Amino acid sequence: MGGLLGRAALPGLLSGPRAAGPSLLARPSSGGSSWTRERTLVAVKPDGVQRRLVGDVIQRFERRGFKLVGMKMLQAPETVLAEHYHDLRRKPFYPALISYMTSGPVVAMVWEGPNVVCSSRAMIGHTNSAEAAPGTIRGDFSVHISRSGDPDTLSHWS
Repeated sequence: MGGLLGRAALPGLLSGPRAAGPSLLARPSSGGSSWTRERTLVAVKPDGVQRRLVGDVIQRFERRGFKLVGMKMLQAPETVLAEHYHDLRRKPFYPALISYMTSGPVVAMVWEGPNVVCSSRAMIGHTNSAEAAPGTIRGDFSVHISRSGDPDTLSHWS
């Protein structure tokens, strides 16, 4: 499967109307303890977009009760990808990863809800798609480790 993205560089790609303030928003409930609303970035990588999996990903997050608060299809700029994958720049597969990630559009989404960071990681599944459990996005939709050496179709950033 292509992949989801999940670090700090891609959130800047979702320009447009956004709520001001931190990514963790606290709002008191009426008469009870307060609850925390989290936001997380999830991106469907080029092969997931090509395989028309975006709707399936959206459906799974909506079924879990999360709210889609931003979405954009874009061609990820190489400079943003270089920042996002900075920790991998010395790996032998890095040039292929950047080439793959610029090979087609990415769909970046911001999801909001209680415990969305932890829940989305569980929903997406193990980073290595061969080890992803059935019922997870990677477990259900992955067909092989991608050309980039990046074994997923989804990425996740908190």
